[in-house]
Amino acid sequence: MKKIRSIQFKVFICLFISFMVVFGYVVKNKYDRSFNELVYNTDYTASDDYINFCNTIDSRGPHQVELDLEKIKKELGNLPKDDMTEICLLDAKGKLINQYGYNKKDRLLIASSSFVKSDDSNDYYNFEYYIDLSELSNKQYKLLKDTIKDVDEKGYDEINLCFEGQIEELQNFKETSQLIYNAKIRYFKVTPTFIHYNTDIFGKKQGNLISATLEAYVDDGDYHLSWHGEVVNDIKKVSTLKMNQLTKDAIDNHFSNIYVRLASFLDKDTITSKENRKMTNEIATSIKEGTLTYATFTKLLDDYSYQVLLMPLYKYQGYTEGQEHTPEAFIAVFYDFQSGGRNQLRNDLFKDNFPLLLGGFLFIVLFSYLISYMTTRRIKEIDRVAMEITNNNFEGVLDTKGHDELSSLSSHINTMSSNLKRNIDALNLEIDQVKKMEQLRKEFIAQFTHEIKTPLAIINGNIDLLENVDDEDKKAKYIEVINKEISVINDLVLQMLDLSKLEAKAITLDKKEIDLRELTEDIIDDYEQLLMDKKLKIEIQGEDVLIVGDRKRIEMVIQNYLSNAIKHAYINSTIKIKIKENEFSIENKGKQIDENRMDSIWESFVSDDQKGTGLGLAIVRNILELHEMSYGVHNLEDGVEFYFRWKK
Repeated sequence: MKKIRSIQFKVFICLFISFMVVFGYVVKNKYDRSFNELVYNTDYTASDDYINFCNTIDSRGPHQVELDLEKIKKELGNLPKDDMTEICLLDAKGKLINQYGYNKKDRLLIASSSFVKSDDSNDYYNFEYYIDLSELSNKQYKLLKDTIKDVDEKGYDEINLCFEGQIEELQNFKETSQLIYNAKIRYFKVTPTFIHYNTDIFGKKQGNLISATLEAYVDDGDYHLSWHGEVVNDIKKVSTLKMNQLTKDAIDNHFSNIYVRLASFLDKDTITSKENRKMTNEIATSIKEGTLTYATFTKLLDDYSYQVLLMPLYKYQGYTEGQEHTPEAFIAVFYDFQSGGRNQLRNDLFKDNFPLLLGGFLFIVLFSYLISYMTTRRIKEIDRVAMEITNNNFEGVLDTKGHDELSSLSSHINTMSSNLKRNIDALNLEIDQVKKMEQLRKEFIAQFTHEIKTPLAIINGNIDLLENVDDEDKKAKYIEVINKEISVINDLVLQMLDLSKLEAKAITLDKKEIDLRELTEDIIDDYEQLLMDKKLKIEIQGEDVLIVGDRKRIEMVIQNYLSNAIKHAYINSTIKIKIKENEFSIENKGKQIDENRMDSIWESFVSDDQKGTGLGLAIVRNILELHEMSYGVHNLEDGVEFYFRWKK
């Protein structure tokens, strides 16, 4: 049984591993889909205005053919700052010239006014104000931060930021900005003379107040959201220090450790991870060689991810056949910084799909166990029945339902079991028959010896007397006795020869039609003297019946039946012979046969008549079996009836 359990365990392990491989493949595909959604994400972001603006720097019409890096530096320097966007200007070798974004010195308030109508058009804009706090004293700055914190914690209603000062419009995205709620954004730099937020913070009010909603504040370069705390839409803000460090690492490595989203110079939109490793190295080389045309990347780390637009700037516009231009500089736009790296992907995968993953795992365990149990259960049953067969118990029967190999094996074992049982039973029967035949042989020899001993002794005695007598009458008498005993021995030997031939099936029957009544009447004539001696009558009942058989052998059967009836019939009684459509019987009134000897009287040398050889009924049995006829004997109320039957 230990081996069977071991098989069940092995089947379970094989099924479990197979299902887990498939399950792992499904989970990996789901992870890869989430990974690709992050890497190849092209949804609108807050940085799209910056990306669109940089895309237009070297494509402003056919009349501008000279690349003015100083003008580009100024334009980039006038861009409003964004908490999720860093813009870098690189030289032709990919080294940093200038970086535009928040830095460690920045202290700002960021406020907005929605749907403000422009003075020179009918367009509506969202105004974004960058209020410089560098003129505030440490005490005023602390008061501002404490007030912001207090307002955020207590959640006052209608607390607007009010300010006055010098306002300068920054580079805006009028031509390239995407519409948000039917309005574009205009950006302004504010040098304040007065700030009020729930309380007077800085300067003196002069009467030209601007009211706006406080969105965030920048403290030593770090961006802090007002009201919403540190988390918006489950995306944790990345500090300015971390953004600058990630940007610097990417530039120093020539972007060789980032994932390619789109590399137009390779004419591919999607790539495999293996191709990606090869392509990023090629991109790093192309930057150094000045052959990169345009590419967008995604930087994916364990805890962070961000995207990059890398755009080469050429001195001359256009393309001349056979002449490759070398870029004078690169603009790199780093955007969408967030804590959505590999760890976040894995956490989201398991967190969002935990019930599904747990259910799948439990299903695999239970299903593997069920299949292994169902399979090995039948193997255990086969093993049990096989063990019973080895112990000569053939009663067990296996279930053969189904059309699989185990059902076929069970069917074969059932067949083998039944064949073995039949063969063993036949062998035991044959052994019993051999034993019985051996016993009969011994009895036969003993009986034959006994049967032949008496006539031989009589012959021997009469021979001695014959030698010592001179009287002719006595000699004739002795010779008559000797001849009589020799005749007895001769009859015994002939009967034994007949029986041996019959048992060996060495006799060929000469089958013909026989009229049983006619044959019976002829036989009765031969026994007329015996019938007269015992004063017996014979009554034949039935009409003429024809059977097919060997006349000589059937005659021997009837003679044996009739002679036995005469021997055992009472004096002055009647012997009845009945001839029916398929039965012949002889009935006599006399001593009944012991019920325990009903079967044995058909064996050799079994007789109640001391003068008989005991071979007559044995010869009858073999003759009738050769004719495929049935036979038997049964006791009547005052006698015995012997019969034999044939098929109609």
